[in-house]
Amino acid sequence: MHSHRFARAAAVAGAIIATGALAGPAIATTATTSAAATKISCRGNDKVCNAVVSVAGGASNKKLQVELPGTELLLTDVVAKPSWIHGAYLLSGGKYSLGGSLYSVTLNAVQSIPKGATLTLRFQTPMQAFACKASNRAISYETIAKLGSKQAKGAFDCQQANAVTDTWALRFKANEQVEAFSVNNVKYACKLVPTLPQNTQCDGGGTRVKFSAPTGR
Repeated sequence: MHSHRFARAAAVAGAIIATGALAGPAIATTATTSAAATKISCRGNDKVCNAVVSVAGGASNKKLQVELPGTELLLTDVVAKPSWIHGAYLLSGGKYSLGGSLYSVTLNAVQSIPKGATLTLRFQTPMQAFACKASNRAISYETIAKLGSKQAKGAFDCQQANAVTDTWALRFKANEQVEAFSVNNVKYACKLVPTLPQNTQCDGGGTRVKFSAPTGR
């Protein structure tokens, strides 16, 4: 059986996704509702950059446009501050345009998120991250990215990423826990994350594998 924590995270994400926005009476009156896109600069260079987004007071279908300093940068991570607001927001519909120099995404977040809360969107080049073709039909939108300067031997390639997602999918189908397992002698810790379509990530061997995976039975 999956852990209660994983199940709770899936339930929160499902509640947000259900209406395409935010669900529940406390969320229906979120403070920030905007049809016009909010432009955000990604600070860094054409190899790595970070875009910081305020989520204080919540948001309802807020359109964000992140201006990137390069054309080959890929979103590889989202860091919430404070960390406990994970599950209280959702990023969906992410896409690149203008030759890859603009990243557009929709933000939803609950109204009770406190002042000073932020999301940091981290982008990296294919030297640091790249997309892989998933080998399992239950998995899609698979990517692998470097975490830090050192990676385990053989961990940073699509063959290993596919082995990770295959293992995750097989364990999920067998009703086994999917939060921790090893693949080719590399230990991975996996969790549900509030981004779409990549709603799951597994960290291990100095890498992060992100992918779209099923969350229910």
